[in-house]
Amino acid sequence: MKRWLGLPLVRIALWVGAWALVGYYFGVVALVTTSPLMAVSVKRPMVQLLSDFRHAVRRQVWMPVHGHHYVYRGTTVHVVEDDELCRWVNLADIQKMAGFTLADHTLAVVYPGKVKAMGTPPAPHMRDDALVTHLGKINQPEVLRLRTWVERNIALPGQKLRSNASRDAGG
Repeated sequence: MKRWLGLPLVRIALWVGAWALVGYYFGVVALVTTSPLMAVSVKRPMVQLLSDFRHAVRRQVWMPVHGHHYVYRGTTVHVVEDDELCRWVNLADIQKMAGFTLADHTLAVVYPGKVKAMGTPPAPHMRDDALVTHLGKINQPEVLRLRTWVERNIALPGQKLRSNASRDAGG
């Protein structure tokens, strides 16, 4: 019962019902004099109802891309997570920001097993740890900032996720 009374829509309905009863038994003058009380009592549940609606809409919109949507300085970075919980970053997105022009097959030779085509249509992706290593080799301030961002937002949370999963699977 307490749970139902905590819902904002139920609280608003109860206040409106009580206000209508006051108006029914005591007339229009009572409605006019108690309307400020009604407004004050309905204000908080109404704000809570609108806030709950906003959170529900945000959850509905962002849940399908949760954990896969990253933005660096206004540019979307597409990240794919495989079955082993490794995060693979789309190289086209990184090349737009960093400006390095190494060919995809060159990166595949330098970082064996860390560059592969994924997604539909297949696009070259690089594993997060190899990307951090590669960006660390380019000595430009903007690229080093990008490396720090990739490490903090993609690579380290991915490593933590993998270590937690291995710990949970191990014992």
